[in-house]
Amino acid sequence: MKRENRVLKYQEFSEIIKSTPYVKSQHYVIHYRKNQQNKARIGISVSKKNGDAVTRNLIKRQIRAIIAHNFDLKKSLDLIIIVKASYDPTQFHAEETELVSSLANIGEPN
Repeated sequence: MKRENRVLKYQEFSEIIKSTPYVKSQHYVIHYRKNQQNKARIGISVSKKNGDAVTRNLIKRQIRAIIAHNFDLKKSLDLIIIVKASYDPTQFHAEETELVSSLANIGEPN
């Protein structure tokens, strides 16, 4: 994922999380809002409860790969994907299926 397709600033993360609708699943909480750009911006949050730094970085790489293959980055959306502690990086295909179905449940925000 390119830098222009990421939400990087803490202030933006907080604003999106506090004031937007969300979709929950077993391993993810996805906050979303419409943006004024013609591209999607995505932020990924992985807690220390998910494991050590190596494991957290593996999870982020897996999420980015899932998004790159299954999500249209031309949508005008800001997404924050919060990965729950129950996420298992060894079950990649099951996690991929769940994330793709969660992303499909995202409605167009008002």
